Amino acid sequence: MDAEKLGKRIRLTRVEADLTQTDLARKMDAKQKSISRYETGDSVPSVETLVKLAKVFRKPTTYFLDELA
Repeated sequence: MDAEKLGKRIRLTRVEADLTQTDLARKMDAKQKSISRYETGDSVPSVETLVKLAKVFRKPTTYFLDELA
C-alpha cells in the first residue's frame, strides 16, 4: 500500500467535506496529530481507523484503498 497516496486521498476527502484535521479527529475520537500523520504518509491507519474514516465521510471503505496497491 502506498501510504503517501492514501494520505493524499484522506486529505482531499477531508478538505472536500470542509473539515479541519481537528474536526475530523473529534468525529473519529482520535488525535489531530494522528490525522496529520495519516495525511502526510508518515503513518498508515489501521483497518479499524479506515472503517471510522469511511463512516465519517459516508464512503465505502474501499474508496480509500482503490488504486493504492
